[in-house]
Formats: sequence, structure tokens, C-alpha cells
Amino acid sequence: MRVEPGERRPKLSLEVARQIVETMRESGMGPGDRYLPEAEAMRRHGVGRGTYREALRFLEHQGLIVMRPGPNGGPEIAQPGWANLASTIALMLQFAGAPLRAVLDARVMIEPGMAELAARNATGEELAAMADDLDAIEHGLGSYRVFSAAYETYWRHLAESSHNELFAFLSPALRAIVNSAGFAPDERYRAEVLSRLRAVHAAVAARDPEGARAAMRELEEEFGRRLREGYPRQIAEVIDWSDVREPS
Repeated sequence: MRVEPGERRPKLSLEVARQIVETMRESGMGPGDRYLPEAEAMRRHGVGRGTYREALRFLEHQGLIVMRPGPNGGPEIAQPGWANLASTIALMLQFAGAPLRAVLDARVMIEPGMAELAARNATGEELAAMADDLDAIEHGLGSYRVFSAAYETYWRHLAESSHNELFAFLSPALRAIVNSAGFAPDERYRAEVLSRLRAVHAAVAARDPEGARAAMRELEEEFGRRLREGYPRQIAEVIDWSDVREPS
């Protein structure tokens, strides 16, 4: 890599991490495959054990590899997910001093577009899965734990049905950051949320992009309004990276 005068040379371990990812791509490696044995990888990348292992640690933090123990262990390629993105976004926002309302505002702008794409692109199987999710949400209205699990599944399926890879990562990532504040709607509001979700789904199933966009915007604006009125202190607080965790 050429470095222009005055530019800072990237850390060697980060460059090796990039080389590892490129090697994976060129070799057709995917999730579940093992990377090169350590001695072979060190020869290929022209570095010592310390630099190589530091590069692996970086990729492990990114969710790209899992280090398997034992004599036949080593780096196994994994599939990074939305939880990795949520962690990265939350850390950046914390150090930018961003409050939780910044994510709420972003969702109002982003998720209507996701719903619009879902109305254009969702398959029949995806529509059926989301309908089942809504039924599961309804059955779980009396239990926040059951409701929450079905609710998160619905949102993940909706994001995936947009057939836009960025939305499929970004939407659940932003949702996880908001959920980190610990908001728990009561049963009455859970029922209202379900009603609004059914309106979104009806528009998506009807292949009505504008209707899906409008229904989603109404849902997000109402959610934001409730949090601003009910939890003004919490949404004004700076996002805490340590609170953002993948649901169990």
C-alpha cells in the first residue's frame, strides 16, 4: 500500500487483517471454513506470530472469525451480523456524545423506506412468515417476554424482506440500541403497537409502497412521541455502548 508524504501509515496488524479478508475472498472461503494454519498464514502475510494474532483478534471483534480451541482449532470463518454493527454504531455514538433521541430521529427517516422496499420486494413466503409473527405477537400480548421475542422476530423478517442487505443489518442494529435503554411498554400500548404493525403489514402485502411508507412513519413517530413524553430524561442521555447487547 502506497503512503503519501504526510500520511500516517496504517497499523501493520490492520493491514494483515485486510489481507486475510482478501485471501478469504480469493479462495472462496465462507462461514464454517477454517482459515490457513498459523505457520502457513504467517508465511503468506510475511509477519510474525504477534502481528498475525493481533490481526485475528481484530477480525474476531468484527465477528468475522471465531477462534476454535484445541489441536485442530484455529480461526473459523463466521458470518458477521447486525449485533456487530449495533456495537460499532453505539460505540461511535457514545464518543460523539449522541443521545438516544438521535437514533429515534434516524429511525423515523430510515424505516419508512425499508417498509416501502418490503412492499416492492417481499416474497409470498416472507409475507406469510410476517403474518405468523404478528399472530405470535398477539398471542403474547399478556407477557412482555413472549411479546418482545415475537416482536423482534417480526422486525427482523420485515428488514430482510426489503431485500436490501444494508437494511437487514441496520434496522435491527438501531432497534437494539434503543432497546438498550430498557423501555418496556405496558399491555395496552403493546396492543396499539400490534394494530399499527398490522397496518404496515397490510400495505406491504397489498404491494402498496406509499401506504407502507406512511404506515411505518406513523408508527415510528408515535413511538418517538411516547418516549419523549414518558421518558424525557432517558432519551436525552448519551448512548452507553456497554448497554447494547444482542437479545438472548
